[in-house]
Amino acid sequence: MHMNFKRLLLGAVTASVVLFAGEVGFILIMGKTLMAAREAAGLPDIAPNALLSILELVITGTLLVWLYASIKARYGPGLLTAIRAGVAGWVAVVVLSTIHMIGENLGFTPSLLVLVAAVIFPVFLASAIAGSWVYRD
Repeated sequence: MHMNFKRLLLGAVTASVVLFAGEVGFILIMGKTLMAAREAAGLPDIAPNALLSILELVITGTLLVWLYASIKARYGPGLLTAIRAGVAGWVAVVVLSTIHMIGENLGFTPSLLVLVAAVIFPVFLASAIAGSWVYRD
């Protein structure tokens, strides 16, 4: 299997930009609810680290496009394969961390964590689709 690393990088950047836009939308939708839940759980105020946030987006975008490139030989190029990659990336990144957070009882209700996972799901699909559109062998 041949992977075009230049196009993989371009796709990863595209997917990361879509993830960033999706997270902005996510914050607009869920921000007040999450902040109220943090306060109710007695958690400290958020002090974002921009560098780590960017790194997280780039790694996630790269994962989504790499997954697409990796499964394309089996499923063929196109939208359905991009959706498969988005679902797989969402499971690997979001579902597993949601299960972990519920199991560790970090102060958020399971229903809120499942809601967060559901709200971010379309962002993963859109990111995988955008990144796959840029990726070519």
